[in-house]
Amino acid sequence: MRSLLGLRIASIVGGVLCLAVLPVASQTAGVHAPLAPGQLLEAVVCEADATQSYALYLPSSYTPARSWPIVYFFDPGGRGYRPVELYKDIAEKYGFVIAGSNNSRNFSPSDSSNSMSAIWQDTHLRLALDERRTYTSGFSGGARVAGSMALGCSQCLIGGVIAHGAGYPNSSKSPARDKMPYFLAVGDQDFNWGEVIGIRRQREEQGLPYRVRVFSGPHQWAPAAVMEDALEWVILKGMQARSQPADAAFIDRFFLKMQAEAEDAGKRGDAITELSAYRSLVSDFGGLKDVAEYERKLAALKRSADLKTALKKEQEQIAEQDSLEAEIRPKLQVFATGSLEDPFALHRQLLQDLRQLKDEATRAKSEVKHLVAMRAFRGMWAEGIETGQQEFLARHFDTAEEYFQLMSSVSEDPWPLLLLAETRTAQGNKKQAIKDLREAIRRGLKSAETIEKDSNLRALSSDPEFQKILRELHATGK
Repeated sequence: MRSLLGLRIASIVGGVLCLAVLPVASQTAGVHAPLAPGQLLEAVVCEADATQSYALYLPSSYTPARSWPIVYFFDPGGRGYRPVELYKDIAEKYGFVIAGSNNSRNFSPSDSSNSMSAIWQDTHLRLALDERRTYTSGFSGGARVAGSMALGCSQCLIGGVIAHGAGYPNSSKSPARDKMPYFLAVGDQDFNWGEVIGIRRQREEQGLPYRVRVFSGPHQWAPAAVMEDALEWVILKGMQARSQPADAAFIDRFFLKMQAEAEDAGKRGDAITELSAYRSLVSDFGGLKDVAEYERKLAALKRSADLKTALKKEQEQIAEQDSLEAEIRPKLQVFATGSLEDPFALHRQLLQDLRQLKDEATRAKSEVKHLVAMRAFRGMWAEGIETGQQEFLARHFDTAEEYFQLMSSVSEDPWPLLLLAETRTAQGNKKQAIKDLREAIRRGLKSAETIEKDSNLRALSSDPEFQKILRELHATGK
């Protein structure tokens, strides 16, 4: 007989970390239909709540005869299959169960709270899980949900957080209870790069366990190779914490990897990567290896002029991005006030500002200038999209339309066109909503499932042209 205690899961409501109590539940093992190992299951419906589902991958060697580690994933758009599909080969290699909520999404604290409770309870009822080797992971707003779940559930024994493209649940400050390992992955073009770098500095100063990986790319789920590094790191931290048996060969292999990373960074004059490697050699292998040599090297590096210069340049990038965004943000926020004397003039000015910022990124003569301008542009673009979504949820459809139109004008991304289709549907303008969907598809939206499962497009379901769009997408096999 397996049972779930009354677990406490955190959610973010109105900027405050709140606790919701999961109901006590019990279930006799073996009464559920078996879930096929070695296959990506896109929607496992929760038995206690049929409105909740999650994507799931069980390693091909899975058997309920022993306990397995698990990673819970949270995507900002409730597309749990995305991280599960992306990382299932890594899960297979290291023997992890991975599950991604199909319900947790940005701008819906209740959805996120309910999804955390549902996915936790259902997986614990169905699967043989190792309570000491449970981890949470998420991208963007989902990263904040993952942190909220880990930091707010005192009884869950969650062993670490793997955050992609964002940091803590609600601020740049380390939560008071945060002593767990935190792996942060961020693209060098990600508008949240500065936030992640700030958290790295804070955790270094406070002596909190962390590892940061910066990869080449924008705001996105990290590449599989980065996730593999994250999984290896939490495994190592588990060995260090004695929550799993020490594997000498694994420890030696990871130790050699960090030694090589430190040596390579030193040769390239990359003081920040060198800091990361030495920090890992010291803090991640304490009690597992003799790290006295690297304690001395880390101390020397932290006193060096090279590191101080590198940290200063890093801070200058953050300040420059903040400055570029500060010129545009006040104008961008005015749309939501409803007090515009000349909305067309403001629209034109914002188009000009955003296009100019994008051009600066394209024409930049140095890589650093390019990255800073690109982060600022993408930050303002994402802020415009998010503000439009908030206006949509408040049923301020005309204002939401303004934001989505603006952002669709400065980028070829299909997302704002999908949001425009939702907005036009809510306004009763089905003809224009179909046109928006067509344009979103032209720009790269290829998933029929994304459109079919979009509840904000439900009013279009009987429209012949809408059905034609779905048939065309299904025919392409997407």
